[in-house]
Amino acid sequence: MLEDGRITDRQFMLLIIVSRLILSLTYLPALNSPPENQDVWIAGLLSFPVHLLLAVPAYLLAQRFKDRSIIQSAELILGKTGKIIGALYVWFFLHMTALTLRQLSCYLTSVPYPETPAPVFIIVTALFAALAVGYGVETICRTGEIMTPVVMFSIFVVIILIAKDMDLKALAPMLEKGIAPVLHGALTIAARTVEILFVTMLLPYLNQPGTAKKAMAWGIFFFIFFFTIITVSIITTFDVEQAINRTFPFFSTVRLISIGEFLERIDAVHLGIWILGLFIKISIYYYLTALGAAQLFNLQDYRPIVLPLGTIIVSLSVLQAENMVELREFTSYKVWTWYALFFITFLPLILLVVAVLRRREVQAR
Repeated sequence: MLEDGRITDRQFMLLIIVSRLILSLTYLPALNSPPENQDVWIAGLLSFPVHLLLAVPAYLLAQRFKDRSIIQSAELILGKTGKIIGALYVWFFLHMTALTLRQLSCYLTSVPYPETPAPVFIIVTALFAALAVGYGVETICRTGEIMTPVVMFSIFVVIILIAKDMDLKALAPMLEKGIAPVLHGALTIAARTVEILFVTMLLPYLNQPGTAKKAMAWGIFFFIFFFTIITVSIITTFDVEQAINRTFPFFSTVRLISIGEFLERIDAVHLGIWILGLFIKISIYYYLTALGAAQLFNLQDYRPIVLPLGTIIVSLSVLQAENMVELREFTSYKVWTWYALFFITFLPLILLVVAVLRRREVQAR
């Protein structure tokens, strides 16, 4: 096996939470998705069953091939054609790594370090992530186990400190445009949870594979809980129109915190926590890229290809978008929803159906 490390169900759950939640602390794209009004927090709540529904094919496929990743099981199910599916997933994980690096650099060059070229942040972060990938999944997950509670605690602190500035009247009227846009919003929120694919790649490395379903469900639940309180805090601090028009709405909220003359500018602390959380997200997708590529080409070890893959990731990240506008266009719900659903649900569903129909052949192998 390419990876000898083992992770616990708790580490798996926390990895899902921090990876999915961390970008909401800056961009919160759901504000610019249906229903595009104060009902977005309701869409978040309703996204829980949608998450579970979208995760069914990936989970059932992973359970059917517990000792194999989706890249390995695709080849087992489809033969040589499965290599194409595997290559698509390697591309997707690589693209996710590059995209997240670009989102990190866009924020840092827009707010705290506008004079620093974006490639500097991309290259430095990619090098540290490559080091983490070299140490394996256990190291990444242990780091996530430490950082995720810190991220969650920091959110609670922000909510408590900003509570005096909130106006709950901003949440009215509820269901202003009806239920259909809210349900559409629930789908777009769930489609952004690419972390559903973690079960298809990391199940073979869980100490207790039978706990994966519970860990994944709780991970999604906690993400939705924190997503909801973040969204409510933003909308009730600003009005919904201001919130939608802000590029980094939660950081704008954090910057408003001021208690007396001794507690101000905590956004610097929050920025540090955010960078560490985002580093975990980048590292795990980088790791899945390297692991997946090694499985695709039947290598004995993924570590020799970590740095070569890093050069591709850095190049793609730099070329991903020329500016923030282009980046937001690609990650908008009109594009990203269908791009992500193709990998999260559509491909696993096809593989699962074929595996069931070809049961004898698969079992014989």
